[in-house]
Amino acid sequence: MMTAGITVVVEGDSDIAAARAVIEAAGRSPGRVFVKRGTGALDRDLHKYISASAHGSYVIIRDSDGVCPVELREELVGTVSPLPPSFQLRIAHAMTEAWLMADHEGFAQYFSVRTDDLPAAPEMIRDPKQRLLQICARSRSRTIRAAMVRSNGRIGTGYVTTLQQFAESRWDAMRAASRSPSLQRALERIRQMPL
Repeated sequence: MMTAGITVVVEGDSDIAAARAVIEAAGRSPGRVFVKRGTGALDRDLHKYISASAHGSYVIIRDSDGVCPVELREELVGTVSPLPPSFQLRIAHAMTEAWLMADHEGFAQYFSVRTDDLPAAPEMIRDPKQRLLQICARSRSRTIRAAMVRSNGRIGTGYVTTLQQFAESRWDAMRAASRSPSLQRALERIRQMPL
């Protein structure tokens, strides 16, 4: 019998390709992807996805945004115990941008930056998105600089598209997991989900 793949729920558009890549790196097939447009909408609907996992597998990927992932997880799903084996809430600490920067080799090549400029422990950074912008502002590629960062240091108009293209074409989740404990745990738990 053919399965529909794992349904994935993410916060925003920039997370879509990374979420699919994580599912695939765990040896599973991603199915439909739902984009919630922020943590508020994702958190509000979380228990609906837990219920829906009775009929199919669901992986929710949410940023911790600097909050302790253990405390955040308890706050979000602490009343549901045990969680269904077909449901996984995976918390990217502190943001999926930390997961992306954790693949030093792929990130440096794609964004034309030095590996020495990348954080050795991206999950220890308070604001990985801001660090990513600072790194890309020093890119050797004018195209990358223009896409990723505005002159005032804010997110560029090509930010989402460029991150998605990187995650689809060059990012290696397995390589990144060696520098990202939350990503390593996500891969392990997704591998263990029932088929």
